[in-house]
Amino acid sequence: MFLRRTPTQDEKERLGQLIRKVRRRRDLTQEKLAERMKCSRRWLSSVERGESSLNWKDMLCLMVILELPPEKAVEEVGLDVSVPADRK
Repeated sequence: MFLRRTPTQDEKERLGQLIRKVRRRRDLTQEKLAERMKCSRRWLSSVERGESSLNWKDMLCLMVILELPPEKAVEEVGLDVSVPADRK
């Protein structure tokens, strides 16, 4: 059986909240983060509100810029991802 691969609205909102929380912890404004990502502040704001989805490239850029470990993002968003026992 295959699982849904597109994010639910709830998952998008939780991811947006996480991005906002980490961005603020890193003392970055939306303008500064958007500048580093080479995107608009408006688009970044819509991501943080859960209104826009991220493609894989944007997600990787955010993780690198915000120093956000993938495992932390998966946990905070509440995704069910199997992680080998030796990695926990």
